[in-house]
Amino acid sequence: MSADKMTLSLDEFDAAGLLYEYSIGADGFRSADRTDATWEWIGFALTDARARSYINAMKQLPDDVRDCLLDQDEHVFVEHEHGWVFGALPDIRHMHYSDAPDLGVFRFAYDGTLLITARRRPLQTIDDIRGEMEARKRAFVTPGAVIDAVITRLLEFLASQMTRLFHEVDSIEDRIIGDHWAGERERLTPLRRRANVIHRHLFMLASLFRNLESSRTQLPDIDSEEFAERAYALLHDSEQLQARGRQLQEEIMARLSERTNALLYLLSVLTAVLMPATIITGLFGMNLQGIPFAGESEGFWLAVLLSGCASAAILLFVRRMGGRD
Repeated sequence: MSADKMTLSLDEFDAAGLLYEYSIGADGFRSADRTDATWEWIGFALTDARARSYINAMKQLPDDVRDCLLDQDEHVFVEHEHGWVFGALPDIRHMHYSDAPDLGVFRFAYDGTLLITARRRPLQTIDDIRGEMEARKRAFVTPGAVIDAVITRLLEFLASQMTRLFHEVDSIEDRIIGDHWAGERERLTPLRRRANVIHRHLFMLASLFRNLESSRTQLPDIDSEEFAERAYALLHDSEQLQARGRQLQEEIMARLSERTNALLYLLSVLTAVLMPATIITGLFGMNLQGIPFAGESEGFWLAVLLSGCASAAILLFVRRMGGRD
């Protein structure tokens, strides 16, 4: 790489608030000698004011590219203008910093010799690609190959996550059908949340590539047509996953409602059966003159017999009413 294309010198990295810097040789692997590199990849953390200041001062960037890298909007897009491909793509929050695969966005811009990426939070997919580059497991001959690999890895990650969710849905469905659904609602709620996050990722990707196809925008080193097909297929699967999650939620609520109604019916029957005994014991418990059986030695047992007969009559009445229903 020629000296006029070098973005930063080594002693300027900390001052600029950079996350990483890679010089890539003609073979697509990292080069120890920056002067022999064919292109360069630098990454910024947008939460660092020094990084934002440096991006804003990079005179080789067109205004649209600079605005894209510094923008705080979560809108996903890709554009190809002024010899640069730039935009914002969805990614997954890094697993070390998030308990769930929450939505994140990273910004990028590249031409033939320079790739710039920027993000506000640590992201999983792009960090995986960096790990492959550092371990020399994969060659990236052009900057566009990195973005292509990030999108590919993201789609693979979302597909694997959906496969796991489908297995969990199958397990929950089997337990519900087997009438062992107690506790499955607690499993289903976080599952549906993860499914919604995945669906939002796929919807954004599918919409992005659909817009690229309709505008016939060609992106160097990125197979947008293949990505569009994969995103559409995964989006359809995610819609099926969401539909099954809603159906299972409704099934659990229906069974819960059925159990609640059964308990309410039992309580209503018990209340009706015990109501005569409650009334009779309440009447005989009054400390007044003229209470029946007060002077009889068998008065207590007569009151018990009266309460039992009244309760039995109410029970027979309730059973006959239930038989008619």
